[in-house]
Amino acid sequence: MQARGGMKILFVFPRWTGEYGLFSVFAKRGAVYQPLNLAMLAAIAEASGHEAAIIDAQAENLDNEAVARRVKAFAPDAIGLTATTPFFHVARRCAELFKERFPLVPLVLGGPHITILKQEAFAPCFDYACIGEAEQSFPALLETLAAGGEPAGVKGIMYRKDGAIVFTGQADPVTDIDSLPVPARHLLHMDKYMLGSLKTGRKRFTPIMTMRGCPFHCIFCSTDVFGRTVRKRSPAKVIAEIKGVVERFGTRHFMFLDDTLTLDKGHILSICRQIVEQNLDITFEGSTR
Repeated sequence: MQARGGMKILFVFPRWTGEYGLFSVFAKRGAVYQPLNLAMLAAIAEASGHEAAIIDAQAENLDNEAVARRVKAFAPDAIGLTATTPFFHVARRCAELFKERFPLVPLVLGGPHITILKQEAFAPCFDYACIGEAEQSFPALLETLAAGGEPAGVKGIMYRKDGAIVFTGQADPVTDIDSLPVPARHLLHMDKYMLGSLKTGRKRFTPIMTMRGCPFHCIFCSTDVFGRTVRKRSPAKVIAEIKGVVERFGTRHFMFLDDTLTLDKGHILSICRQIVEQNLDITFEGSTR
């Protein structure tokens, strides 16, 4: 059932720790990461006039049956899922259940695995896939679905037509990432995201991104999702998001998700200076090479 003035969009992050069997308890003790990509798309959906919700089955410890009950209660017009390579089969099983229970609800897949493998990973349970960055292609797909059309003119979309897989071509990257909204963390249970450390114990945290893209060619990396063109957020935008998270949720530890945090040392040092100058009582970490 469509929400007034827009669609009801549900994003699902399936539970994956069950894949570890006896080690699942230890896996959950380490850290529970927020699905920042889904929160970003949810924010874009809300900005486009849709009603959005997120089910983080990992954080809430929900099996697929419990998730299916939540899906039924929300009655979405479309469902979005994301998957990395190690847990693609988890997302696929979840999608297969949704397709069985809610056959008329379009299922949209995104993430590194489908972006890299494309047709090879486009299982029959998925109706559409967003290849690469989805901040522009996903809302365009929703607009097409709401109008009852076909996404042939939307770049970055994969779908089926007459039994054949159609790929509309590579999506254009988001050149101005400052234009993207702040992720919809208000749709998540922020108190459930804990980072474990032998030194500091468990503490609440949230991921944040200051730049996208990486020029390097490490064979183990999925940088193809964001491409090799580096795009930076303004330090002021990053600081505003940090302050907003602290004020609204009380979270004070941040994990920078940049592919290479110190790629532009001037950029990260500018952010650090503002953290100090504004007396922000926070800690952060990130990865570099």
